[in-house]
Amino acid sequence: MFIGAVKWFDNNKGFGTLALPSGEELFVHIRRFKIPPEHIIQPGEVIIGDKKPDPKRNGFLAQNCKLLKRPEDWKFVISLLDKEHIVWIPDSHGREQKHNLTSLAARQLLRIQPKENVVAMLTSHFNVHFDCSLFISYAELLDKSIGGIFEKEIASDLISQIFEYFGKHISHQILFRVWKEEKFRYIGYPGDGDYEIPEEVLNLNATELTYHDLTRISDYSFGKSFCRDFVEALFDDLDTMDKQDIEPLIPYMDFLENKASIEKINLMMQ
Repeated sequence: MFIGAVKWFDNNKGFGTLALPSGEELFVHIRRFKIPPEHIIQPGEVIIGDKKPDPKRNGFLAQNCKLLKRPEDWKFVISLLDKEHIVWIPDSHGREQKHNLTSLAARQLLRIQPKENVVAMLTSHFNVHFDCSLFISYAELLDKSIGGIFEKEIASDLISQIFEYFGKHISHQILFRVWKEEKFRYIGYPGDGDYEIPEEVLNLNATELTYHDLTRISDYSFGKSFCRDFVEALFDDLDTMDKQDIEPLIPYMDFLENKASIEKINLMMQ
């Protein structure tokens, strides 16, 4: 299967080429569409289909093609998030311009959908199985795409509804990533400054915490005790550590309150 964008298309003759993220160009004919498009095909439109060997051109041609236009097609947009899918499409002057295929696909689907269906389409695949590593990229894509399609007031309302939905259906992994990158707006949090996430979320993701993270946490309502317990756990195996193991942990001693532990560490470092 492939996903690509129209590079050029002669609507009178019924054929053209597609640009794929791999840099490959794929020949496409109007007869190769499952359902022929009802409009004039334009450069930049995103199409999915299958590749079929083409002996005449010593390559491949497109078949079983369809334009991305149904709400269910949004899953293809999400599938593009984990890679940089770049295609080159000629502008009105024939100069090839760089385009992000994910953005092209997102905007194409958003233009087609009735405004009242947009929120449902963009949240339908957000569940417990959503890849937490894609969330920030996903929220950024929605923010830019909606803002580029709809008028300012409508875009603001749609974004607000979507981000509030994310905040209510968020997993602890996604919440932690939002906290790490301080992108609280993406979960509907309207306030300025830091956001105190639950201690349980920090414990579940403790292996990813850094010294900088602890400086933030120390100001939380549970911060001092959390940081103390966290750092004491780092030095749990102090007796089996050598100087090389201890050195990276020295800055964390700022959060220790046990003088005996501090003196012991200092002694070992000497």
